[in-house]
Amino acid sequence: MNTIFRQTLRRLSSQNQHSKIITVPAKTSEIPAESAGKLFLDKIKTHNRDAVALHEIKTGISCTYGDLITKSTNFAINLQRTLGVVQNDNVAIFAENSHKFWIATLACLYLAVPFHLLNPEFTIYELKRYLMMSDPKVVICQKQAVSNVQSLRNECTFIKSIVHYSDDGVGDKDVVSFKDLLKENPNVSFEPEKVTDINDRVAYMINSSGTSGLPKGVMIPHATLRTNISHYMDPNLCPYHSDNVLLHVLRFQHILAFTINFSAIYGGNKIVMADPSSSPQKFIESIEKHKISQMFIVPIIVDYLATHPLVDQYDMSSVKEISSGGSLLPSAIHNKILKKFRIKAVRQVYGTTELGIAVFISPPGSVVTESCGKATPGTSVKIIDINTGELLGSNQRGEIYVKATSMKGYIKDPENTRAAFDADGFYRTGDVGYYDEDLNFYIVDRLTDIIKYESRQVPPAELEDILLKHPAIKDVAVVGKPDRKGEVAVAFVIKKKGVEVGEKEIVEFVKNFVTEEKWLHGGVRFVENIPRNQIGKISRKDLRKLLKEELK
Repeated sequence: MNTIFRQTLRRLSSQNQHSKIITVPAKTSEIPAESAGKLFLDKIKTHNRDAVALHEIKTGISCTYGDLITKSTNFAINLQRTLGVVQNDNVAIFAENSHKFWIATLACLYLAVPFHLLNPEFTIYELKRYLMMSDPKVVICQKQAVSNVQSLRNECTFIKSIVHYSDDGVGDKDVVSFKDLLKENPNVSFEPEKVTDINDRVAYMINSSGTSGLPKGVMIPHATLRTNISHYMDPNLCPYHSDNVLLHVLRFQHILAFTINFSAIYGGNKIVMADPSSSPQKFIESIEKHKISQMFIVPIIVDYLATHPLVDQYDMSSVKEISSGGSLLPSAIHNKILKKFRIKAVRQVYGTTELGIAVFISPPGSVVTESCGKATPGTSVKIIDINTGELLGSNQRGEIYVKATSMKGYIKDPENTRAAFDADGFYRTGDVGYYDEDLNFYIVDRLTDIIKYESRQVPPAELEDILLKHPAIKDVAVVGKPDRKGEVAVAFVIKKKGVEVGEKEIVEFVKNFVTEEKWLHGGVRFVENIPRNQIGKISRKDLRKLLKEELK
């Protein structure tokens, strides 16, 4: 074989391999490469100041765009002048959904101060873990959580101030009311801080379990929020954005909820916020009352809307589009909701916390029900053979790798950060899937250990770490069991010799440490041994087989 022929073969092989990587050009050229805070403030100043930006169903409070501009800038000024917050500081925000959440987060973005989004339902045990990750100087929370933060002050000495949502005092000089930070500062001009490298500078932090192990804190740069905005303002992805009214029910600490609502406010839309604990009637009433045009929700809520008899009593004709994310929407539920709301399709949205963006979105009106959509602008996607590492083509199943404006890394965890990406900078999603000839992507399995309860991530390693604290437990493994809520956690427990313990005691023990989605809703199975591989890693696949046997 001559040299020229060999070179030609190598070139053709390289081109063929490259063609297997699906790349969609970014559409960010029209958006200035500036900090998310400056982009946002400049944009919302162009919106109608009297238009409602945020409405709370629970309280009936509405916040106009004029209110949002004034209050968020005042809050930013007072964070600096009153609490001494500067760019090298971090802030933690964990509180219920309200207009105050956005005032606080926008203020941090203006200041280019990273903020850590935490679940307001966190127990002290969970809260300590995450506060120790980000070392926030200021913690912003709802009033009932103040005592939890105060109980950790001796260990979390980096906390200098606590801000509570309530307008009244709490009888502690170290605790500041939210209202105090909204005070105007006459003759003080304000401009957002400049960020020179939007790809490197962290805008916010949000929690993810990663692909395995204990929970991790994900650092999202300003560039990712710029990509979020470009997706939302793209008429091919969000054709109804000009006068949208969005209904929101997920907690803003959920990556889908935060990114969609951030972009929707940027776009000048109205967001109607339903409290996650709202009654079914309140939630459904709001669709008719506020003429909701678009909903970004998770499969369990889609199922609820598709089957709840109350829905038939209200006018749903304002709804133009429903998008579902967090986990795959079963085709049976998809078909039910189409009939109920008389829309063409429920659009699937797929992303990961580490990437901070929607990777796949179903095109408007798409009826490929089992697909999670097509790759979004600014992403490159490849399918890798799980066993050989070979780059695969269409209709070949393997692990999905994605390259985009992804996270800067995990907080204080360089080892897992490195492991999350391959040598070419592609993020290993841990999801198994493929794409067809029309470049529709499909998710068929998951390599990771993660349990998804109501589309919220439950890391087995965290529960195992807690269960091993129980004096009667010698060894334990936790896996997910299929359930109408997605999956529920089941613990396989080996008891210590001579010690008696029952299922109820173990279930209650876990409740003392973690929030409800992480409880052992699937119960406890007492076993003599736990299957492990040659290096001692739990064989969760074998345990899941045991659970399947129970259903026969």
